[in-house]
Amino acid sequence: MNKKDTHKTSKTIEDYTTQFNGWSVTIPKGSVVTNKTAMGNDDSYRFWEDWRKVAEEITGSKNSTLAHDLTYNGINVPADLCEPYTA
Repeated sequence: MNKKDTHKTSKTIEDYTTQFNGWSVTIPKGSVVTNKTAMGNDDSYRFWEDWRKVAEEITGSKNSTLAHDLTYNGINVPADLCEPYTA
């Protein structure tokens, strides 16, 4: 199997705050990111994976537009704010 085809995760090494579809979102240090995309696994991406609790805290709802947008669009965290993927 090609390494690029392998699902990988890593963690953020510091908080990352960004504007996302009208929301100010802070991804906490230690959050899980993944290389999994809609088109397969790609090591150039680090999509925030464990966002549900933070999204609910921001909106007050499990089924918010923020949750929808994170599910279908995601936030790609800059690589320099994440641990490297391991083989």
